[in-house]
Amino acid sequence: MQKGSEIIVDFVVKKAELFRELQYAQGGVERKTTVPILSNLLLETTANTLVVTATDLDVTVQCTCPARIKVAGALAVSARKLFDIVRFLPEADIHFKSDGQNWIQVNCDRSRFKIASLPKDNFPEIPTVDTNTIALPAQPLHYMTTSCIFAITQEESRYTLNGALMILKPGSITLVATDGHRLVFVSRKMEIAGLEEEKKVLIPKKALTELSKLTADNASSIEFGSSENHLFFRVGKRLLVSRLLTGQFPNYDMVIPQENDKQVVLNTREFVDALKRVSVMADEESHAVRLSVTENQLDIHSSGAEVGEAKESLPAIYKGESVGIGFNAQYLLDFLSGLDSEEIELALRDEETQGLLKPKPKGDYLHQYVIMPMKL
Repeated sequence: MQKGSEIIVDFVVKKAELFRELQYAQGGVERKTTVPILSNLLLETTANTLVVTATDLDVTVQCTCPARIKVAGALAVSARKLFDIVRFLPEADIHFKSDGQNWIQVNCDRSRFKIASLPKDNFPEIPTVDTNTIALPAQPLHYMTTSCIFAITQEESRYTLNGALMILKPGSITLVATDGHRLVFVSRKMEIAGLEEEKKVLIPKKALTELSKLTADNASSIEFGSSENHLFFRVGKRLLVSRLLTGQFPNYDMVIPQENDKQVVLNTREFVDALKRVSVMADEESHAVRLSVTENQLDIHSSGAEVGEAKESLPAIYKGESVGIGFNAQYLLDFLSGLDSEEIELALRDEETQGLLKPKPKGDYLHQYVIMPMKL
């Protein structure tokens, strides 16, 4: 019930259930203070349910938890303050009750708090959710999102690279991400019920991060829909709404090398550990290391102008001409550190052609990583 500028609401929730949803909702909160209301959560009560909503106008997250509703209503409160208060409360019921003067009392066990609140009308309207959705497999989508987030550019000016390209076909799902220096391509064959033709959408980086959280639990499927301006993802009673990126994503097929005939197979763990050691002496800005491949051996070398150098040799499966190439060690580690495959295949052509890495065996996914070479 809401009267003029007064806010009146009264409900009780369990600490554990509320805190779980507050953790998820934090992803939608605006971190900057340019629009103060966006640093708040909207709390709305319906029949036996508390609905928590956060938005930064680009990404909106919404979740629910059971509640005993005494007086139904809605208000907005500081997301940070509410999260910190609930986090440190004991495992008990939490009683929320407004005093009608733009404050809400929060009581739990022997703790008492009074938090400033704002009317629901101050909070932005949430985009209308498209009811025409299709079901996507949640766990494969989780693997794919977490596999490509790191390759999305950090430069806001490169608009179409600020997200990942998702390609849905009746028989497959593909995600592609790039920052112009490296590119991740991950695809899996699977039937998608209700999808009759190919669909391509650009998912912003923040939305992809939240999508990875949404699919992190053991849900079997996720509902997906889109409108002219927004994307919608739902798992159970949790909802993610994202602004749709527009523009032309680069032609990734032209970037993935097709003629890298020098294929080196390495133990993934050994390669990661050696890169971490050798890169200690690499230039702090370029992170450059040189890889030199000879028969059944890979040498990794780095040097810093005023710090020294490092070199390490690894056993490899390779027969063919010797080849050397420079790469950003951190770019290599970004990809390799997220793999669970025992071996990795590094395909090279020459020192001027981009390298191609693929897990071995490839398993259920076609997972490729393209990395541009560096001149050393």
